[in-house]
Amino acid sequence: MIWLYLYPFVFISEDLDNFLFYNSLIFKRICFKKNTILVSIVKQLQDIDQLYSVKIHVKDLEDVHLLNFVETIQALGLGDIIEGNLEKPLIMPPVLNLQKSAERLKEHKVPIGENILSYLHEVSIYVSGTCLFNCPDCQDRYKQYLCCTKSADVLDPALLKNFLFSTYYTGAAITLSGGNIFQYKGLEDILSILEGIDAIHTLVSDWRNIPEDLRLLSRIRKESFRLKILVNELADVSSIIAIAQKIKNLQIKQCWEIGITSFPEYEDAEILGEQLSGLVDDVTIRPFYTGENIDFFEECIFIDQEELDNIELDKQGVFALQALNTNNFGKITILSDGNVYANVNEKPLGHIQDPIKEMLCEELEKGTSWRRTRYDLEPCSQCRYKLICPSPSNYELAIGKNNLCHINPL
Repeated sequence: MIWLYLYPFVFISEDLDNFLFYNSLIFKRICFKKNTILVSIVKQLQDIDQLYSVKIHVKDLEDVHLLNFVETIQALGLGDIIEGNLEKPLIMPPVLNLQKSAERLKEHKVPIGENILSYLHEVSIYVSGTCLFNCPDCQDRYKQYLCCTKSADVLDPALLKNFLFSTYYTGAAITLSGGNIFQYKGLEDILSILEGIDAIHTLVSDWRNIPEDLRLLSRIRKESFRLKILVNELADVSSIIAIAQKIKNLQIKQCWEIGITSFPEYEDAEILGEQLSGLVDDVTIRPFYTGENIDFFEECIFIDQEELDNIELDKQGVFALQALNTNNFGKITILSDGNVYANVNEKPLGHIQDPIKEMLCEELEKGTSWRRTRYDLEPCSQCRYKLICPSPSNYELAIGKNNLCHINPL
């Protein structure tokens, strides 16, 4: 008789046909095809009361599938065996235990809002929608990724100041966006407040809205801010390079983001990125789904087997994917009409005048964005790779398909 046991940093996931074993210490993974004997063995390993060990009779190892399973577990550092009449090994399986989860707090009658502000990490604020340009898909881009957008609304500077003071000591990073944010009348006062918040804050602007007069930028504390400059339409490369050089001279950290919708645009964006590389801190090429370029997304964005095989998640990383959306958790957005969102594709949590704690509690309890995981979405919930697959993003919402992958194409 032998005991087969798994190490506490090993996770198990499954689908209809396969088991996935993942070693979160050395980032190794292996899939096993299901059969009658393996299903029985793994079911016992998954039983938390069995403490990650199962008794196997030596005679059972005559089954080539079971023998291969045991040898592979040992070879990949997923577990080991103990031979002889020794006591059962006691291993604590990696079970998620959210001491401060909404359900656990309610169960023990602890106020959910007691430390809710500690969850707030990023706030994106659209201060004004004023802009002279007409970029394609202006009203849709910001719903897929952080991007400027036009609107008829202007956020009341007094309300914005009150909000910033209410979250002042959270250390949340603030991003200011909108149409042309440099035309926002309260901008200088807002920047003065942000300088006192211990975080790196971001100003988002289309490259054409960067002002000729950069005195405002020269007065801000350089280590507290960065510029995120958007190129939604590739044109006038020489002017783009000139602006990047001008900002570099001010020693302001600048990152550029180039929006693309096709392969030709991707090629042009790469060329521009190379030209900017010596001047700026970072260049990102950001795909945008138009509703008509799904082939482009399937080839460039959808995750494939090779990408899954290269994912490296530690134990906490796997736990995070089980409990919350790592793209959205701790983030809110305030649009220029004052409405507050956990995700701009969902219903608002409230208004900027409402108590911030109440709005965050609402999101943490209902989980429409912060807790949107693949474990709760079809067909991802039935896929073994949900264990390590990145959290759903806004691309899934835009495309109307949860599994942007080539693993389970249904």
